[in-house]
Amino acid sequence: MEINLNKLLHTGETVAVACSGGSDSMALLHYMQSVKEKYQIKIVCVNIEHGIRGETSIKDSAFVKDYCNAHSIPLKSVSVDSLSLAKSKGVPVEVAARELRYSVFFDCIESGFCNKVATAHHQSDNAESVLINLLRGSGLKGVSGIEESFNDKIIRPFLRVSKTEINDYISKNGVPHITDESNFSTDYTRNFLRLKVIPLLKEVFPETEKNIERFSLIAKEENEYIENAVCDFLTEDNGTYKISINTPSAVFKRAVIRALKGLGVEKDWEKTHIDQVYSLCLSNNATKIDLPKGVVAIKEYDNIVLYTEKTFNFAPIPFYPGEFNVLDKTISIKKIDKPIDLKNGLFIATEKLPNGTVIRLKKDGDKFTKFGGGTKSLSDYFTDLKIPLKDRQTIPLIAKDDTVYGIFGIAVSNLVKAEETTKTVYQLEIK
Repeated sequence: MEINLNKLLHTGETVAVACSGGSDSMALLHYMQSVKEKYQIKIVCVNIEHGIRGETSIKDSAFVKDYCNAHSIPLKSVSVDSLSLAKSKGVPVEVAARELRYSVFFDCIESGFCNKVATAHHQSDNAESVLINLLRGSGLKGVSGIEESFNDKIIRPFLRVSKTEINDYISKNGVPHITDESNFSTDYTRNFLRLKVIPLLKEVFPETEKNIERFSLIAKEENEYIENAVCDFLTEDNGTYKISINTPSAVFKRAVIRALKGLGVEKDWEKTHIDQVYSLCLSNNATKIDLPKGVVAIKEYDNIVLYTEKTFNFAPIPFYPGEFNVLDKTISIKKIDKPIDLKNGLFIATEKLPNGTVIRLKKDGDKFTKFGGGTKSLSDYFTDLKIPLKDRQTIPLIAKDDTVYGIFGIAVSNLVKAEETTKTVYQLEIK
């Protein structure tokens, strides 16, 4: 059995083989030992006792320890409690065991015990993973199969090797190993596929595993193409993600997923969320949907915008001259001596303001009378100006009740506009 490991290994690295004592991992340990001189690497071993099979599991770890001692292989042996983690998280034991296992792997790397960890995943494991994800309704990424290398830290040298080749290697080289009785229990999803489904498929399609591998490689290639295309259609600015409604659907949906992850929604999204966001493309402008973790998606003209909606607490301030901090903005109200150019700035006639006028933020029901006349809801006025929804809640206003008299940085109401005959003129500015 010859495997080209040049793309997985670098001269001088220390590789820890993850070994349970089973046939696959013992074959990998033996094989890596046999090629260490060729690739100029050092081989160590990491064994994890998962706390699932009681004394049998402990004996398996002892077997690995004895083998490593006999062959002068440095060993790191770790015990974890998969059953407790599964119970506390409400997940299957196999999921909990995998989480703990990979945590140990990365601890080995971070602690300096090794540079990489090699696992014994092979062609059959890849086929099982593809089928599991396919049957769970996964997309292209899920059916792309197991990665041959993950972040150049977790490597799978046997991934393109068949189980038959591994068994032949064990027989030819007399590699000792133990048998994990849990491998024959169909209580586990992977075992059910391995023991029941795949053998039936192979009766009709003898090269099932090889064909699934070919399919997974095609899926991986096409998945990478779509992922790369996302960069051309998704823009991000200070936590706001924007996707054109003219984006091809496959790329659009990937862009939504990337935006959600960028906003901290790593695992809480579902396909229905992605479909809902895509449906906004055919919705009316300003249509909004709520997504997990406070994220919202809004139709803004020819784009769908995603961001985390924030609640702003700002107590109204009585209107009077001075400089004020409103959220992350600084506003000023200052008296202006005549003569002034009323066309160059925002000027307000203070004698026209009713008592009780305050500085505040937008609220539902606000209305605004435009310069020159015509009253409409403040929301509609902002829409006319194409002000993004996410920015509207942060714009300081001068108002009383539901009547807005001034919008800092934007406009002054016709109801309080300063004129040549105005006695006291205040200028509104924002920094």
